[in-house]
Amino acid sequence: MRTVFFIPALSKMSGGLANIYTVARNLRNLGRDVALMSPSPNAAGFTQAEAEGFAVLPWGSALNASDTWCVPESWPNAIPVGLNAGARVLVYVQSWVYMLDNLPMGVRWRQLPLEYLAVSRPVAWFMREVLALDAKGIVPPVIEAAFFRTGERPGSHVRVAYMPRKNRALAMQMQQVASAWLAERPGSPRPEWVEIHNKSQEEAAALLATCHLFISTGFPEGFGLPPLEGMASSCVPVGFTGFGGWEYMRQSPVCGIHAEGAAPVRPPFAFSPDGQGERDATGNGFFFSDGDTLGAGLALGRAIRRAHENSEDWRRLGRACRETAARYTLDRQAEILARLFPG
Repeated sequence: MRTVFFIPALSKMSGGLANIYTVARNLRNLGRDVALMSPSPNAAGFTQAEAEGFAVLPWGSALNASDTWCVPESWPNAIPVGLNAGARVLVYVQSWVYMLDNLPMGVRWRQLPLEYLAVSRPVAWFMREVLALDAKGIVPPVIEAAFFRTGERPGSHVRVAYMPRKNRALAMQMQQVASAWLAERPGSPRPEWVEIHNKSQEEAAALLATCHLFISTGFPEGFGLPPLEGMASSCVPVGFTGFGGWEYMRQSPVCGIHAEGAAPVRPPFAFSPDGQGERDATGNGFFFSDGDTLGAGLALGRAIRRAHENSEDWRRLGRACRETAARYTLDRQAEILARLFPG
């Protein structure tokens, strides 16, 4: 049985599109019959995939009833390509928010003969609780090996990474709150704000490896890949989960970051790694209600001081971050895909 992936006509690579290519590559490496089809031959990554040996179908090529047509939830207009051919249509949901407004007026997801994959447990929970849809499986993205590195972190300054494409104004507010708080406390280290924008994967990984903290401002999120990429190099996230981040984000009670009245938040449901329960007393970051720049900014200021001290509990937190990221590997994704797409 062939699986044909719809590749959106995007001019630039996005995290979601990169993940679709990764899933397709992993599935092909398992020996499955995989092809790609896009309405644009200039879609980001499409030419490279063809050069890698992927079967590339011209747009409008006929599918058949034995095919699986895999479509991202953000491009529902591609769904009829599979339905009209009588193919199995599999919607890969990477962003829960797109499920709310992408269908034509009056059409509900449950009315369509579709099957679903979710990128995370929070997304699967949302689909079930809000849309009454059951995901056949959960296929999370992969943290590439490039991000697992230890860089040189200067001792006199604390470097704080952020990505301005993820709600830049919120990151700026957190920086302002943290800077003002630090300025009133003698002996505080000077933070360096490291903007990561329009960088290659290697460049982003190299910058993250020099940073102590990552400002997490992405919401809504289906998964939230950038904070986890930072975790791979022991870069501790502070900020928001975007809901989807609860797939891997765990509140850390160590270091006293949540002292002085800035209350942390916890997920409204239990998402524990590998179903093991909340056994890890270290956690892997400091998280607040989406949009709470005051609480998160205060925590950022305190985290900057603690990162500068580099105490044993802070080093333990960094190790917990790396261990979290190490759960999301190509091999783990391949194991999941092997179960969902039997040969």
